[in-house]
Amino acid sequence: MGFRFQKRIKIAPGVRVNISKSGFSTSIGPRGASVTVGKRGVRANVGIPGTGISYSEQLTSSRSKRPRRSSSQTALAAKPAYSAEAKEVAAYNSYVDMLLSTHLETVQPVNWNAILQEDLEQLAANGPHAEEARRKLGAFQPNWFDRLFRREETRRRELGEELSKAIVQDKILLTEKQALSDQASQVLAGDESAWQEVLQEYHAFAAIEQFGHKVHVKLCNGELTVFVDIGEEEAIPEEVLSLTAKGNLSRKKMGKTNYFALYQDYVCSCILGAARNVFAILPAEHVLIHAYDRSQADEPPVRGCIASVRIRRNELSGMLFELQAPSRTVETFEHHMNHLKTKGFRLVEELT
Repeated sequence: MGFRFQKRIKIAPGVRVNISKSGFSTSIGPRGASVTVGKRGVRANVGIPGTGISYSEQLTSSRSKRPRRSSSQTALAAKPAYSAEAKEVAAYNSYVDMLLSTHLETVQPVNWNAILQEDLEQLAANGPHAEEARRKLGAFQPNWFDRLFRREETRRRELGEELSKAIVQDKILLTEKQALSDQASQVLAGDESAWQEVLQEYHAFAAIEQFGHKVHVKLCNGELTVFVDIGEEEAIPEEVLSLTAKGNLSRKKMGKTNYFALYQDYVCSCILGAARNVFAILPAEHVLIHAYDRSQADEPPVRGCIASVRIRRNELSGMLFELQAPSRTVETFEHHMNHLKTKGFRLVEELT
């Protein structure tokens, strides 16, 4: 019988460090519903305390076959980081990471209620720029230099001119805030043109459009619908770039399974990113997203809907997007998506 060692250390409520011969791991969550993160990946654990009944599922694995930045880190050390080969591989890995991280970086949330509740009457009566200029004018005391060169009146006149400019600044600020308050009223009332305007103004879909894709939105039966049209330009690389043990550049054709898996995760990352930005900018409680592209699994390929997903705001609360592939995350929502590992997407019907 082999020697075994295991110890658990509680470092915070619901957070434990597990120590064993195989290394360290961290468990997050209460007994019966936890997530364990270790060198072998992320595993979800569910059980009924006191019954001995439990279920465990591997969410991510450190042995993923999908191209990641870490796949060439060992080889990158074989040559100086400034070599042309190392730079090309680093650029390739960064691009692949970008494809899979569209949903990880979102715009800053907009609090329309706070904007609407701001006291503009107070701003009109006593703007911040004018208040500061008046304070400086009231506190002015000529120093010895001013008295020596008889600059007291000149300095007072300059401060008076600064006050006049500050009053103009406050008027401009008040006009801008009044326009923003009117916009907030329209957004909170669910006005479609206002929703369209702020989505464009806050660049909700810039991360998707940078790949040449087109995005447009409209309100259908009171529900915001986002249409993502994947462009004709191929975004997914067909080759895998890496460094050999000697630091030379290696180019290999990406296997079909890896290619289609990467494509699926990329499309799903775009869908999740669009949903997260919509909820950051708009007071919508749910959003319907349709993605259109060629059906890779059909001969000949036919253009149409390859994924249709409805996401509700409360479903995103507390979700750890970094812990699993975007395609696995999309599958947790109401969706239509038919993806074959070795053939890619088939067309699906849009959710209604």
